[in-house]
Amino acid sequence: MNKALLMYLAGAITMLSQAMAAEQSILLKDTVTQGSGSIDLFKALIQQNNPTAATLENLRAENNNSLVLAVDVNEAANGTEKASSQGVAVESVTLTVVSDGNTFTFTDFSTPTQSLLAKAGQTDRTLFYTLIGRTGSSSLTSNTGWEGTSFDAILAIPVNVSLENATSVVVEITFLETNTALGDPEAFYDFTAGPEDLALLSQTDTATLTEEAPGQDEAPLVITQNQLGSETDSWVYYPSSVEYYVAAYEDNYPVKSDYDFNDLVVGYRVGYGMTGQQVTSLIVYGYMIARGSGYTHDWHLHIGLPDAASGTGTLNLFKPDSAEQESGYPQTFSLTGSFDKRLLQGTKSLMRSPSSEFANTEIDIDLIKGHKFSVAFDFDTPIEISSISLPPYDPYLYVQNTGYEIHLPEYASRLGSSVNNAEAIGGFKNEQGYPFAIIIPEDWEPPLEREDLGGVYATFLEFVSSNGEQEDAWYTAPAQDKINQIGKAFWKWD
Repeated sequence: MNKALLMYLAGAITMLSQAMAAEQSILLKDTVTQGSGSIDLFKALIQQNNPTAATLENLRAENNNSLVLAVDVNEAANGTEKASSQGVAVESVTLTVVSDGNTFTFTDFSTPTQSLLAKAGQTDRTLFYTLIGRTGSSSLTSNTGWEGTSFDAILAIPVNVSLENATSVVVEITFLETNTALGDPEAFYDFTAGPEDLALLSQTDTATLTEEAPGQDEAPLVITQNQLGSETDSWVYYPSSVEYYVAAYEDNYPVKSDYDFNDLVVGYRVGYGMTGQQVTSLIVYGYMIARGSGYTHDWHLHIGLPDAASGTGTLNLFKPDSAEQESGYPQTFSLTGSFDKRLLQGTKSLMRSPSSEFANTEIDIDLIKGHKFSVAFDFDTPIEISSISLPPYDPYLYVQNTGYEIHLPEYASRLGSSVNNAEAIGGFKNEQGYPFAIIIPEDWEPPLEREDLGGVYATFLEFVSSNGEQEDAWYTAPAQDKINQIGKAFWKWD
């Protein structure tokens, strides 16, 4: 082999090895501590790994003109945070580049997840990017110095200038101080002491962490939004981003029966993804709270929409206190016109205590947690929020044993196969004006078995007889010996 060819091959091998080195992720020296940090991207944790300007440029180019950082989220267990899911919110990111005597500043950034959060001292919630992770070993490319790390969250900063001649590249990161007094999601996304380690990511490791999404399945307000395809500017929730309506039913319709209103109890909330003033997506979250019936039911949610509305969605059903879904879920579906979807099927098999056919409605029997459900629905064409029916909507029950539907009094039956439809029965009140379905705030506690609602809540009868004009806070004062004290902190398990 001639000398010229040998020199050429040697040079090619050198360039190849340099290119391969440039594609390795680099653990950085600086960290984010006490919620903020100044990160010098030329300083690696191990000095011999310090990146050059050419290295930064290669990483920027292969990540589609962005510098991508991995963050080792290291937070205490606040709110629903735990080893398998913990997070922080990012308030601001500023990248400053000095190159060829010029200074460039970049403040745009993104992460794979967002949440509506209130800042410390405020109650109004706005959208912030979040960093979510878990405790555990890193999934990144094997590299000297990674031992003991668990990088999981990704932060991308678009950079539209070459870094090949850069002499300084520094990123300032500030986490959001949330109003933890509101509970979750603010308590989940608060920052404590840290420190959060950081690394510069290769394209390979960026793809690895994006696909793995550590901790995201168990984080508040992330699961369903990640299944949406529509871009959103903001979110609007009913009753709020952290509260639920509670729907309770007496299922022996049209007979009043024991009127304990614990035959099925479900918590739910609805959110709209907004682009400007139009709704591009819809999400639903909910929990089974109690079931005190020998019957089994299907639970539907009907939200009135324009006739021309259409879209596709995903229905999730999570096992109690778990990120694992039931067999056969998630399910995809399409709808045209109103949103009318069965979200729970066969409630008796879904929720029953080991020692009873009932769940959470009997004294001296351990409480159990119920299934969690969620829906992500994208509209084919955005619709006006004013064209959507008003909350709390029409959450209704179909009783499999009797064939009857049970709605709030102001709604009509909807299922063509129900007994209501066959008998032309309407008006979901009995002769005395008592309803068979009610909606109450999440602080309400269902009665124990065979305890009449009016006996448990002394002012309920006056509320009904006045058509809701008096004693509208009836649900706040139960007889303590006639409820099971489930509590929203128990049934809202994630």
